[in-house]
Amino acid sequence: MSMFSSCEVCGDQSSGKHYGVSCCDGCSCFFKRSVRKGNSYACIAIKGNCIVDKARRNWCPFCRFQRCLAVGMNVAAVQDERGPRTQQSTAVYRYSRRTTPQTVGAATGNGAQALHFQILAQILVTCLRQAMANEHFSSLERPQQDAILQVVWSEIFILRASHWSLDISAMIDACGDEQLKRLIYEAQQLRADVLELNFLETLILCRKELALSAEYAIILASHSNGALMSLARYTLHQSNYLRFGQLLLGLRQLCLRRFDCALSCMFRTVVRDILKTL
Repeated sequence: MSMFSSCEVCGDQSSGKHYGVSCCDGCSCFFKRSVRKGNSYACIAIKGNCIVDKARRNWCPFCRFQRCLAVGMNVAAVQDERGPRTQQSTAVYRYSRRTTPQTVGAATGNGAQALHFQILAQILVTCLRQAMANEHFSSLERPQQDAILQVVWSEIFILRASHWSLDISAMIDACGDEQLKRLIYEAQQLRADVLELNFLETLILCRKELALSAEYAIILASHSNGALMSLARYTLHQSNYLRFGQLLLGLRQLCLRRFDCALSCMFRTVVRDILKTL
C-alpha cells in the first residue's frame, strides 16, 4: 500500500509527493499550470470559502489554488523545475488573455465590473463541461456536439447559472447588466430540482434542427422525445399535474429570449476556443 493515501488538497487518491505535498496528479498539474502561467483567479462565490473535494475541485480555481498554498505546496519548486513546459490551458486562461479589465470595462461602461465577468467566465466553462457530460449528449460525436453548443451555449449558461449550487446573486447584481439579471431571475422562477434540470438540459441540447445530418436528426429527436417522456413521468409521480406544463413554458421562454447583453457579446467570441479546451 502506498504511503500517500489521499490528496491533501482535494482528498482524492494521492499519486505521491508533488511540490512538497502528498497530492493527486490533477491537483499537481493544476498547481503547476497556475504557477507557470502566473494566473490570478477570482472566487466564483466571491466569499473565498468554496468546498474543494474530489467532486468539486474544478468548480472554483481560486479556492483550489488557495487550498494548494494552505497545505504547503511549494511555488519555488515549480519555478525551479526543469523540463519542457506544456501548452495546456483552460478556457478561463484564454478568456483572461482576451478580456482584460480594460476591455470588459469598455463593454460594460465600468472597469470595476471586470472581476465579476471573469468569474462568470469560469462558471460558463463549468456549464459547458456539465453539458458535454450529459448522458445523451455525450454519445454524439464531437463535431455534432460543438455545432450544437455554439448555438445553445447561452441557454445552457442561463439555465445552470440560475440554479447554481452557490449563491451568486450578489455577483450577478454587481455586473450591472439589467438584461442578464432579468434572464437569470426569470429562469430562477422555474425552481427546478436536479432531475428536472437534467431533463431540461437534454431538451436544449438535443434539438433535431441543429443536426448535421439526417441520421443525427433521428438520434436527436429520439433523445428529445425520451427526455420529454421522462420529465412527464417524473412530474406526474410527484402528483404535480401542472408542473410539466410550467417547465415546458419556462423552457420555451428561455429558448426564445435574445441573450444580447454585454456578457453575450464578449463570450460569443470565445465559446469556440472554450470548446477546444474541453
